Amino acid sequence: MNKLEPYVIKHEDFHALKKMTSIGARVQWIREKANEMNPVLFTRYRVAEKSNLSQSTIKRIEENEVTNPQQKKLESIAAYLRVPVEAFFDDFYVGETKSFIICEPEDESIKEIDLEGVSYVVELTALTKSILANTNEVTFEDKVELTALDYEEFIDDLTTLVEKVKKRRQTWELKRNAYNRLKGVEKEND
Repeated sequence: MNKLEPYVIKHEDFHALKKMTSIGARVQWIREKANEMNPVLFTRYRVAEKSNLSQSTIKRIEENEVTNPQQKKLESIAAYLRVPVEAFFDDFYVGETKSFIICEPEDESIKEIDLEGVSYVVELTALTKSILANTNEVTFEDKVELTALDYEEFIDDLTTLVEKVKKRRQTWELKRNAYNRLKGVEKEND
């Protein structure tokens, strides 16, 4: 096979695949992404031919006419798409975000993908808005360059930070409500 154009699954791709409810939907999404990156090499016909399956079998799997495809068939499809067969199953999407490569290069050419070079540029802006003064102030602006290896960890850290701020807000509201209840009890006792 000629040199293939690989595609590294991004955070949003992982979550889109995670939301899919069938093996067939994932097979189709991955196959179509491979074909987008490598036109005509990953049509249903070509995948069937190279996986030693019939075109109707690929179609039936992708369209969920076969809800529990044989492992051997899925392994053949995964091998041609050069993805881990686990990427077709729900269990793969449990827990933290995982990355994989569609059309992953064979061992001798893996050096061509620069996992340590800059692959992403993230522009961050934190905008604060005062409800009392009705004004906007930019309090933080920065640009961060990330490698493919940094990206997923960065997204996880950012998500954790946002959740931490939300949780802090909930905690303060609980404390304020408890304080107000205590104040009300003290006034009643006076």
